[in-house]
Amino acid sequence: MAEQGAEKVPAARIEALSPAKRALLDSLARRRKSATSGDPTASAGGPVRLRSGAADSGEPIVLVHPIGGGVFCYAELSGLIPGDREVIGLAADRFLRQAAPPSVEELADHYLGLLRDRGVDRPAVLAGWSFGGVVAYEMARRHTTPAGTPAQDGGVPVVLIDSAPWPRQTGAWSRATMLEMFVEDLLGSGGVTVDRVPVEPAVWQLPVPDALAAAARQLTARGLDLGLPQADMTDRYTVFTHATAAMQRHRPRSRSGPLTLLHAEHSQAYPETWTALARDIAPTVLRVPGDHFSVLRPPTVHRVAEALGQAAGVPDSPAPRSPAPASGPATTPPQHRSTR
Repeated sequence: MAEQGAEKVPAARIEALSPAKRALLDSLARRRKSATSGDPTASAGGPVRLRSGAADSGEPIVLVHPIGGGVFCYAELSGLIPGDREVIGLAADRFLRQAAPPSVEELADHYLGLLRDRGVDRPAVLAGWSFGGVVAYEMARRHTTPAGTPAQDGGVPVVLIDSAPWPRQTGAWSRATMLEMFVEDLLGSGGVTVDRVPVEPAVWQLPVPDALAAAARQLTARGLDLGLPQADMTDRYTVFTHATAAMQRHRPRSRSGPLTLLHAEHSQAYPETWTALARDIAPTVLRVPGDHFSVLRPPTVHRVAEALGQAAGVPDSPAPRSPAPASGPATTPPQHRSTR
């Protein structure tokens, strides 16, 4: 069993990883061991180098974690982005594990502070998949110069990867729904797509630790082994619920600055909310093949990498493909869910 940031990955799954993902897994495991030395309850998080950059490549591209808090999902993408800029992932740290969930605005300020502590005053691009896009957008909106004044150059470019805010007409999830959506997210992130999580409905009414344990047992009996110890599942659930609560309360505001919206053709994370918020600069809207979970896997991940390279101003980066037509308003909660 290897550790992935605050996560653990079974040996059988490690064998199936690509070289890029295995290298990142090893790096995250070493980082977590160092960060938690002397404190077995600590969870490593914050900025993670996903790709080294050339000495003169300029500011890095920053990828914000999705709703589960990890950045392992960006392993393949980070190696495909054109150019030689450093790529930094922002993983959930203790700030998202506090007793009271923070707001998206508080998360944005916290992550901007972590970047400044690392010497990153102005990222080349702020991007994120799913919930990570919501936070990346708010980070760009709240970004200021080192002197504390708004940027005068149009702002940090933002790339939202199949991301949408919580629909206003949709209320907060019940605890039972939260549990089911969490497990569905674990399955989807592992490449398993289901119409309904194959777990008895009564399980979601149990206390959280019992529900997670029972769901894992029933899934294993159906050949869907999550491969996660109880403590790790509980930690992930805390991050998931706090991020979900933050997103449900958040109402994004308009901003100026370059904006690229990548919308998976089989996803409900429609881009209309973001296009309505754009000010001064019309966003680039790109429809890409696949669904919410497959956008960071081949072949679509290559399109995502192209868009990031273009946003970062890489001279030889392929131009984005033709814009997507309007997709219609979202009528159900968008699929913000990813834990990898």
